[in-house]
Amino acid sequence: MRVLIACVGSAGDVHPFLAIGAALARRGHEVELQTSPHFRLRVEAAGLRLLPLGDEDDYRRIVQCPDLWHPHRSFPLMWSQMQRRLPQAHAALAARVRPGDTVLVGSTLAWQTRLLQETHGLPAASVHLSPLCIFSALAPARLPGLPSLRGWPAWLVRALQGAVERGAIDRVVAPGLDALRAQLGLAPVRRVMSRWAHAPDRVLCAWPEGFAPPQPDWPAQARTIGFVRWPAPPGAALPEALARFLDAGAAPVGFTPGSAMAHGRAFFDEALRACAALGLRAVLVTPYAEQLPAPLPPWAIAVDYVPFALLMPRLRAVVHHGGIGTGVEALAAGLPQGLAPFAHDQFDNTDRWVAQGLGLRMRPGRWAQGLGRLLDDPMLAAACTRQAAALVDTTDAADRAADAIEALRPPSGAAGAPGR
Repeated sequence: MRVLIACVGSAGDVHPFLAIGAALARRGHEVELQTSPHFRLRVEAAGLRLLPLGDEDDYRRIVQCPDLWHPHRSFPLMWSQMQRRLPQAHAALAARVRPGDTVLVGSTLAWQTRLLQETHGLPAASVHLSPLCIFSALAPARLPGLPSLRGWPAWLVRALQGAVERGAIDRVVAPGLDALRAQLGLAPVRRVMSRWAHAPDRVLCAWPEGFAPPQPDWPAQARTIGFVRWPAPPGAALPEALARFLDAGAAPVGFTPGSAMAHGRAFFDEALRACAALGLRAVLVTPYAEQLPAPLPPWAIAVDYVPFALLMPRLRAVVHHGGIGTGVEALAAGLPQGLAPFAHDQFDNTDRWVAQGLGLRMRPGRWAQGLGRLLDDPMLAAACTRQAAALVDTTDAADRAADAIEALRPPSGAAGAPGR
C-alpha cells in the first residue's frame, strides 16, 4: 500500500507524522511525506521519502514574521502561505497516487489531502494533534486569545464558536479555497474547521482520553489514539558541550519558546532573570541565537536543537510555550511545566496541563515566583509523576494510528478514479 502523508507546521507538528510514517514503513508500506524541506534530514532519517512542500525560503519567511505568534493574526498569515502552495501541493500528491492502492493522511491544515480525497475518491484520515482542532460545545477548547468557554451553556458556546468560525476562518479562507475548488470541479465549502477539515473516513485524535475525553458532539468518525511521540534516532546523543554542562553541576531548568519562534527575546530575558534570582542553571533551546543576550552567564548554555527525549530526563523542570510536542515530552519525563503560551493551540494546552496539576502559567514579570513554586511544590511533583504513567502509556500510539490507516486500504481492484 502507498501512504501519502501531508503535514504543515513546525517540528512539534511534523515529528508525530514521522513516527506514524515510520510505523507504516516497518509494516512494508511505501510511505511518502509531504512537508517543508526544512525537515528533509529528519524525514530521511525516519526512512521516508520527502515530497517537498514549498522551499526553505517559505519556512524562513513565515518564521521571521512576528504575526505568526499573534493569537489573532496568525491564522490569516498561515492561510496566505498555504493558499499560495495549495494547488502545487495537491498536484504533487496527485502525481504520486497509485490507483487502487493509495491511502491519504493529513494533518489539520494539510488541506491538499482533503482536496485529493474529493477529486480522486481516495480513502483518507485526518490526524489532529491537539483538542483545539475539534469544535465541541460540550467541552470547548480555548480559542487563541479568547477566554475559556468551559462551563458556559452549550447553546451559547455553539453560537459563539459558529460566529468565530464564520468571521475569523471562513471569511478568510473561503475566497481562495473556493476558487481552487472551482478549478478542480468541486463545490464551495463552509464551516471549514468544524466540519470540512475532518476526513469523512477517519479522524485520529492524537491524545489520550485523560487529556481530552471524547464528547457526543465530536465527529462520529473520531477516535483517540494517545500522544504520538517521535523517539530520538538510533545513535543520537546530546551535543558534547551540552553533555559536559549537564555533568558539571545540578540539574538545570530547560527553556524553549518553540522551534519556530524567532521573536522570543522577552521569553529568554524572563528566563535568565528568574534563574539569576533563584540561583538556578539553565538550558536555552532555540535555533535563533539572535534572541539571546551575549555573552550568556556561565550558569547557562544555549543549544539550537536537541531531541527532547534525550534532554528532558536531565532537567529539573521545563518552561515552554505550551506546544503539545514539548508538553508531552516533559510529561513523559515527569517534569513540572511552566507555561507561557503565545498563539495557536497553546492556550488550550496550557489550560489542560494546569487543570491536571502538571504545571503553572508563567506571568510576565513574575517568573521567579512561578519558577520557585514550580520547583518547590511537592503536590505538583507528585502529580507529574502520577500523570506521566497515566497519560503517556507504554503502547505505541503510532502503531495504533498505523492500524487505523491500514484499515482504510482500498479493496483489491478498487479503481481510485477521480470522483467529483
